[in-house]
Amino acid sequence: MKPLINYPVKVFATGFVVLVLLSLPLLWIRSACETSLIEGMPRGAGYVSITPSRLVPPELENDPNVVSHSSVYGGRYTREPLSLGIADYFRTRKPGGRRSNVYLFESKGNWMYFDKKSGLIVHYYVDVPILPPIPQPGRINRPMQSVQLYIGPEGVSETQDKTLGRFIDPIINRRFDGERKLTLYDKKLRRFFKIDFNQRTIIKGPKLKKDDPHKPVQIGKLSKNTFLLNLSWQPPKIKATDEDKNEKGPPKPIIPTDDNRDAGPYLLVLDKSGRIDLLDKETLEFAGTAGRLPAPQTYFPSKDYVTPRDLLDYQVLPLALTTQFFKDPEMVRVAFGDPSYSPERSPFKVERKYLGMFAASVSRNGTAMALAVFDEKGREIKIYSKLTKQQRGRTTSVRSSKAVFFETPWAPVFTIGKSLAENLHPPILSVASYFTASAFEAASGHRALFFLPNSFIAMKGRDYRGNFAERFISGLWLILPSIILAIWLACRVSKDAVVFGLSENARLYWIIGTIAFGLTAYIAYRLTRLKITLVTCQNCGKMRRPDMAKCHRCKSDWHVPELIPPAWRVLNGTEQVPEDSAADAEETVAE
Repeated sequence: MKPLINYPVKVFATGFVVLVLLSLPLLWIRSACETSLIEGMPRGAGYVSITPSRLVPPELENDPNVVSHSSVYGGRYTREPLSLGIADYFRTRKPGGRRSNVYLFESKGNWMYFDKKSGLIVHYYVDVPILPPIPQPGRINRPMQSVQLYIGPEGVSETQDKTLGRFIDPIINRRFDGERKLTLYDKKLRRFFKIDFNQRTIIKGPKLKKDDPHKPVQIGKLSKNTFLLNLSWQPPKIKATDEDKNEKGPPKPIIPTDDNRDAGPYLLVLDKSGRIDLLDKETLEFAGTAGRLPAPQTYFPSKDYVTPRDLLDYQVLPLALTTQFFKDPEMVRVAFGDPSYSPERSPFKVERKYLGMFAASVSRNGTAMALAVFDEKGREIKIYSKLTKQQRGRTTSVRSSKAVFFETPWAPVFTIGKSLAENLHPPILSVASYFTASAFEAASGHRALFFLPNSFIAMKGRDYRGNFAERFISGLWLILPSIILAIWLACRVSKDAVVFGLSENARLYWIIGTIAFGLTAYIAYRLTRLKITLVTCQNCGKMRRPDMAKCHRCKSDWHVPELIPPAWRVLNGTEQVPEDSAADAEETVAE
């Protein structure tokens, strides 16, 4: 009984090892083909743009001196980063990574992290005073010193105290608002908080109701893998005037543009559903919808609404107009963004107007892009998901996913190579990838070993066209070579199992396993098959196993000649006859 019990364990253990060892080279082949497809895109075909941006006020956009209108640009880096694999797992958990407990890691002397044990946010920084010190109402002036603060939902202190309360699952804005003010949201407490490090205070926003549909996942600067996508915006430009030093230089912006491009009086908040909301900085309440993450047009059209998990990369850029009023009535500064100013020349009044936002995204397999513009009320103005392609001096547009797979000279070769590598994968896992196409986070899909969220059949699983039966049959056509190979290998296993005398149940299990796991099951069968030398059956003439009582081909008995011991033996050089044999011999002579 022991060998019968150990055999299934041996089969399953061998099959798992074979599955892992076979999946690794297939993963490398797929990754090499996908990287070659991305790198093979022609120069100039890896971006989408919208001109004009349609968010700039008409008096600026339509100024007679404007030589180039405003534009928004989304660029896809052609080189596939190496960190999309297992290195991405560790990169996101380093200090400052998107999954790390360290939220801000600016320098060795300025950092911030969330201490899960105490439930407090710890912030260490060097407090630089205003030089020369200028008294300001409500501001505490201190000499330059190192400061370590502990922040909880009930207050801010230089010492760790239980009276500060506990945060449970906070997310934090990675950019300070104004003079060292920071906004955070706790998913469990369901409330926004605003921290003022200068005043050492914390302001609570209203608690969200239980039936409130908002589920924030990111605040302020909304982005994911910034090394894949570059989103930028250019304001309207005018010719340089005679008074400018760069008279013969390139056109200059019609008004200054600051790098600190925020949403004016609001903060952008990304929801779990992919919706982007506006949060009032003062009241910490939602003030409306800003838009949503755009859905790229993949090779097989997927759903129109995407979540952050569905995208390999996304970036959102708000646009605001800031007007600063000074004591001098003629001195009014207008700029895009929120320009900084020195305390000596601070404006007595600042007006901030939110104009809208731009959002760009990359599909989970990195082959499709989308760029969208939303106005100040969150209405979609335009969405664009085609790449600009330069060919023979002409500018044409092509769908980004189609361009990656078929629009370059060697793209069809790598596309076929990727498809063949996927068809060597076990058919049962490919079918499982069809049903779990959207279940995995986009970045983790690039290091998937068993389930393939970026395979062609998984792309078909995310297709929304037609009914379920039509989509599933179309998905099976994509892995038809895998199914044919699995059936052919199952036939070989069945014939070989008959020759080696496996039972009908064992043959059935191996046939089902080979159809389901294909090449993996066939290799496991060859490695675990009994190592027995067959002999010729005297009854049917076919090969049979010598360790079985009956021939497994014709069911005849196994006849082994009886071994009769000799009636004599030689001892010390003299032939001796056993007593029984001598008595038999005498009886024979007497007869």
